[in-house]
Order: sequence, then structure tokens, then C-alpha cells
Amino acid sequence: MVPAAIMHATRPVLRTNRCVLAALLILSAGCATYTSKMQVSRDCFFDGRYGEALSGLDELIGKAKGNDRFLYILERGRVNLASGRYDSAIVDLRTAEERFADIEGTISIPEMISSILLHPGKGEYQPENHEKILISSYLLLAYWMGGDREGAFVERNRIVRKLGTYVNLLSEQERDELDIPFARYLAGLLYEAQGMADDARIEYRRVAQLRPEAAPPAVLPRVTEIAVFADVGRGPVKVSREIRGYFQRDGGLLQGVFLLPDIGDPLVFNMGMGHGFSPDRLGVLFTFSFPQLVRQERIVNSCRIVVDGIEAGEAVLLDDIAQTTDAAFRKRLPVILVKSAVRAYIKTLAQTKLKDEAGGAVDLLGKFFSAIDRADTRSWQTLPAEVHVFRMETTPGEHEVYVRYYDDQDRYIGSSENIGRVTVDEGGKGVAYFPHGSITRRGRD
Repeated sequence: MVPAAIMHATRPVLRTNRCVLAALLILSAGCATYTSKMQVSRDCFFDGRYGEALSGLDELIGKAKGNDRFLYILERGRVNLASGRYDSAIVDLRTAEERFADIEGTISIPEMISSILLHPGKGEYQPENHEKILISSYLLLAYWMGGDREGAFVERNRIVRKLGTYVNLLSEQERDELDIPFARYLAGLLYEAQGMADDARIEYRRVAQLRPEAAPPAVLPRVTEIAVFADVGRGPVKVSREIRGYFQRDGGLLQGVFLLPDIGDPLVFNMGMGHGFSPDRLGVLFTFSFPQLVRQERIVNSCRIVVDGIEAGEAVLLDDIAQTTDAAFRKRLPVILVKSAVRAYIKTLAQTKLKDEAGGAVDLLGKFFSAIDRADTRSWQTLPAEVHVFRMETTPGEHEVYVRYYDDQDRYIGSSENIGRVTVDEGGKGVAYFPHGSITRRGRD
């Protein structure tokens, strides 16, 4: 509750503030973030309309500047994998990964200055460590499901190396929060496929520590099995949140107008003399922008696997990727907020100097750049919220597999439109992967 005594201002000042705030809203509405640009393609992907998602991403890639281009290519790699375009998925995922490896841990001085003074998204996107591991996980699936076993084994080795680099050296608490049991399970499964039981046990042991119900009870390299991986839910996305406002002197007193997120009316404060801060007659605009990670609405809560027309069992939670994303975001947030505060301070302070040094036009330009500041909302937005796994012994040959989805009341929603056909050799391991896509009604309905 804001005390009534400080929520007042003279009528001329309020009129001016209303005009300024209206201008701020108009300016900010025209500034698209990565999340808003991705919305249509993201919705199409999670609805299973892969052709539309690819068309949208092709357009975004064509228009993208260097700082976002490879992230869009990464998103397209996920869509290609989901739609069964395995060769295209490999090209996209590999292209993005190679670029990210080239720039890992590097930032140029101009990029650093631009990200602080102008916009945090001016530099090239550098993925989170869990995203780097997931790139190799999806590459492994693309190779394996595309029939390139040797390529999958090579990618398995790269997963293990990345886990050693990005996870194994963390503190115990951070390791538990940022580990990727999905990647470890894939590595263990492919070790089994090569008859490397001891290596498989190492990865499954870690899976058992993180997700006991998902770890296989035994390592059986010579047993014929199918492993089914199913995405559940949309991963979280970042949105830009802004605290916008305006400082102006009236009768020697400093007044501030603040427009807070989700609060309709501006808050007006009498801030006293404001010693050391002297906005000119036109006032000073400011924006403090920061990202917020938003979890997406869930309809599907669980899934069961149907093999050759028979409901074989429920897939169990293997990896809560949304939780890992949240942990990585919280780890970075303090640095993000400090940079946002520095950027807001520099832009605000500059407005008190620009008019005297370079004239009113430049002062207005400074106000414009302060008004349009938005947070960096870039992240890998086609990731699922969760990955579930189901595994069963089977007979050699071809098998039809699909997924049935259920809500949080265990009510049947529908089934995966895609039916996977998995061929398993004697003593081999078959893999089926179902992205979060279109749901249809069939059979039992």
C-alpha cells in the first residue's frame, strides 16, 4: 500500500506524466523480443504442425542478425527431428553447436559495451550448459533413428565428455540441479547396445541417484528391448518485464512517476529535494528491464505406451528439463539484474547531460533509447518441460508404438498422431522418440 500523502502531484505535472507514460507504452509495444518473434513457430511446433513451424523459422532465419541466427537454426533442428527429417536435423543441430563452440566463453569489447549500454541481446547467444548437453542428446537421437549407428555412438561419447565438463565438476547441490538424466540414460542405452555393460552401469547409477524410478533395474546388453522417450509439456520461456518511469522537478521538488508490471495506474511519488539529481524541464525517462522465466500451461500430466496395439505400461518421469532451466536461470539472475541496473543508471544519467552538451534533439534521442529498453529473452524455446521413458523386453522384428496421454486426473486426452515403427534386432535395443506434438483420438475412444 502506497501512503496517500506521497501519491500526489500538481495537475500540470500529472498531465505531462500521463503523456510521457503513454508514449512509453507506445514505444515499448513496438519492440519485439525473441520470445514474441518465436511465438507462432513455437505454437505450431508444440501443436504438431511441423511444416508451418519450419516455414516460420525459415523466415526468422532469413531476417535474423548474427546475434540470433544460430539460435533460430537450433530451434529448426528440433523441429526437423520431431518431423522425422533426420538428415536436416543433424545439419541444423551441428551448425548451431559448432558456432556455439567457437564463441564459448568469449565476448568482444564492443559486444560487452553494447550489451551494457544499449541492449543485453546485442551479443551472440551463448547457450546454457544444459542446453549444450541436450544438443548432443538430440543429435544422438537423429543419428540413431536415421539409421547411422556409428554416428550415434560418436555422439554418445561427446555426451559423456560434455557431462564431465559441465556437470561432474559442480558442487553436489548444483550437480543435482543441473544434471541431465535424459542424456545419461541415452549414453547408458547406447553403451548397452555395444555390449559395454560397465560403462552403461556408470551412467545408469547416476540416473538412479536422480530419478530412481526411471533407472533400469539391471544392465542386460544381450536382451532384446525397446526404449520409448516421450516429451511432456512445453518448456518455460523468458519474458521481458519492465519498471518504467519518469522524473521531473516541480516547484523545486523532485517527483517520480512509476509504471509497474501488472499495475494499471501509475504511482506518483513526491521525492523531496532530490539532491545531486537534476533533470531538466522536460524530465528524465528510465526503464529497468529484466527477464522473467515463465512456465507454460500444462494439459498432459502422464503418458502410457502402446506397443503393437496393447497398452504396455506407463512412461515414468526421466528428466524435468523445466526445473533444470529454472535452476540455471536463478544462477544467472543476480548478474543479469546488476547489468540491468547499470544500464538503466547510465541511460538515465546521460539524459541529464545530453541537452547541455549536444542540444535538445540528442536529449530526446536519449529519452527514446531509455524508453525502449527490453530484457534479453533468448533461450532454446522448443525444449519440452519433461522427458518420460518406458522400457520393455520384446521380440526381434518391427513393432508399432504410440503414446496415450492423460491429464492430472488420469483422464484420457488422446494419443500421439504419429505412430512409430521400431525395428529391433535379436539382442539389440530399439529406440522410439515422441515429441510433444498433435494429439488425436483412436482405437479405445
